[in-house]
Amino acid sequence: MDRFRELLARERRQFLLFGAVALVIVGCTGVLTAVSPQVFRPYFGGLNPVAVVLGVGILGTILVTLVLSRGWFAVYTPGPLRERLLLAVVLPTLLAAGMALVDVLAVLPADINVLFPRSLLFYPTMGFVVEVLFHLLPLSLVFLAVPSLAQEATQSNRLWAVLVAVAVLEPAFQLQAGFSGDVPLWASAYVGANVFAINLAQLYLFYRYDFLTMYAFRLVYYLGWHVVWGTVRLQVLF
Repeated sequence: MDRFRELLARERRQFLLFGAVALVIVGCTGVLTAVSPQVFRPYFGGLNPVAVVLGVGILGTILVTLVLSRGWFAVYTPGPLRERLLLAVVLPTLLAAGMALVDVLAVLPADINVLFPRSLLFYPTMGFVVEVLFHLLPLSLVFLAVPSLAQEATQSNRLWAVLVAVAVLEPAFQLQAGFSGDVPLWASAYVGANVFAINLAQLYLFYRYDFLTMYAFRLVYYLGWHVVWGTVRLQVLF
């Protein structure tokens, strides 16, 4: 208990930042569940969305405690934003534009996006869930199994092998779930490659910088692809 108190005192800002994000996301889930609970059904089934997201937040807090206690990752590391701008803002914007072009050519099903304004609450929520379950959790487990990875430089082949393996999880899950309608094989392959690229870039940002930079990448991508293009495509393609 004394060690936990020492950790809490030393990393107070890190815990507060993660806790603030988690609470905002639980709040978003509560509001969206109250006004439009069906949007979570394809992902959570019959489970209560607030309970699910609250559970993810608690899991994330436990994992953050673990990684902070061992110095593996950070929730936030201060530094010049321009160092992160290219990967955290420009790259996800380009990836979102690429998906929009694929959508124009292949015309993906109409129901692939949650509509505005619900999208403003839905996508930050699902992004947080993805970051905890597909990134924070598996990386923490790998580092628990092989603690020496925490000392690897970002040029390490062994570290990159781990990042690539973890980056495969989300695209494999998405492609297995499939689409509600027929999609050309080349478009499905592009979607898989696109989601893999997103995950790999995010994991690099997580290891190189922190959790919030990784999460910001996904928010920028979701804003371009799901929120902005998700609204425009219904007027342009259907």
